Amino acid sequence: MHSPKAKALYDHVDFLRNLINGRLAKGPREEESFPCYAKRSLKLNDGKDWSFLCSGMDLIGDTSLSLDHFLRFGMEGVSRYNEVGEKYLRLYGALNSTYIQQEAVFTICKLCQLSEQSAFRDRLEKLEIRDIRHKLGAHSIDYIDKQKEDVLSFVPVRFDMRGLHLNYINNNDLSQISVNLLSGINEHLDLMSDIIYATLEKIKKTLYKSNPDKIEEIDKGLEELRVKRAGGHVFDHEDGTRAIFSPVAENI
Repeated sequence: MHSPKAKALYDHVDFLRNLINGRLAKGPREEESFPCYAKRSLKLNDGKDWSFLCSGMDLIGDTSLSLDHFLRFGMEGVSRYNEVGEKYLRLYGALNSTYIQQEAVFTICKLCQLSEQSAFRDRLEKLEIRDIRHKLGAHSIDYIDKQKEDVLSFVPVRFDMRGLHLNYINNNDLSQISVNLLSGINEHLDLMSDIIYATLEKIKKTLYKSNPDKIEEIDKGLEELRVKRAGGHVFDHEDGTRAIFSPVAENI
């Protein structure tokens, strides 16, 4: 993948999927439905939570791929034609990918009953890219400004749409806002990885608290996620030792 942050999130949810699949490897008891088995094994509140958990993981993976492609090729895409229509499609697609991802991640956060979910929700609602999505990708003609108690409308400036740079206009007062979609999406991806990482920690403590060997295995996986997210590399040797190479900060 092109984006290290999109790759980090993809790796986080892949680790989550493997952890859950491993927990369910034995299969249900005789005459026990799989949703009931998943509820019991994963300590979910309801049998139907399993389907939402699966959908959430799938959506996070799918949207990570779409955001990675957007960060790599910008609004122009891979086409050799400078098509305005494609720019709109990619802009709206990327903005709504962030929203789908946010809701999928937070759904998993709730299903796993994280104690930090209120704080995470507050951070999620304050994301710049979420506000841009609401203004341009969903409520362009009926955006509600809660502070001013007013309904506003917004449109992208067509001829300023290039790469990951975007200007848009508030048509109520004709003010213009300039945004860097790269920084907004990266901020979003960082938070998504934070939430999934906290979810992994919660699952470790909830499902494996009496299994020290499994906890040690999970901790190694979490360490690898942290190192890779920071731009480093992890190598496990056949003798069981582990080598960690962390990025070196450049002198300024």
